[in-house]
Amino acid sequence: MVSFERMSRIMDILGKKKVISTTQLESLVYCSTSTLRRDLIALERDGKILRSHGEVRLANSNNIEYTYSARAHEEQRSKEIIADIASTFITDNLSIFIDSSTTAASLIPYLSPHQNLRVITNGIEAARLLNNFENVTLFLSGGHIDFGTNSALGDFATQFINNFHADLAFFSCRGLDRYAAYEANHNQAMIKQQMIANADKSILLADHSKFNTSHYFKLSNYSALDYIVTDQSPIESFQDTVGPHCEILWGS
Repeated sequence: MVSFERMSRIMDILGKKKVISTTQLESLVYCSTSTLRRDLIALERDGKILRSHGEVRLANSNNIEYTYSARAHEEQRSKEIIADIASTFITDNLSIFIDSSTTAASLIPYLSPHQNLRVITNGIEAARLLNNFENVTLFLSGGHIDFGTNSALGDFATQFINNFHADLAFFSCRGLDRYAAYEANHNQAMIKQQMIANADKSILLADHSKFNTSHYFKLSNYSALDYIVTDQSPIESFQDTVGPHCEILWGS
């Protein structure tokens, strides 16, 4: 079992038990003490767990932004489904905002068949991938870069985004409930809010695990969004509260 598979298994266990001894966790994951220690150090650095006195507990994730590398391995199949649906909005000669999320990055390969695209992003990994596309004119914002986020953030980045108008804005979030979409990092939210304000169509990309969860900073009310793209049908009560201005699309 490779490292990210073990860490995914650890998070699955903690999702059910919340608190567990390192001895018990070692027996459940079937790895050595030193291997488990390395995985736990990495998970703690990503803000997912807390370690103390031979115990491991699940961190309260509401106000924590996980690192890009940690998020990249989560819900990969769901992101592929979302990207496939979201790609139907893309045609030639568009200006597009793409945020720094791993979900939005899954959409990037779908840009290659289209001509004369202009892409504006605050994502370092998104920009690295897009730099290989001859059909894309790329604009990367400046700003400060928090550890592990792969994102340019802050006032400078927000002001940079405000210089552009886009036909489409693709962005993700940390959670959705029946009232709004949320972020765990207010700087991330401010960037995305500027993308929403400056785009003709705002398209929120969110896998099923983000539904019915809320976080401390509101990203947007649904009245400001045009579409929510997800991988599974949300419960009917959620669909009823989104309202007529925002359409929900999901995989079959």
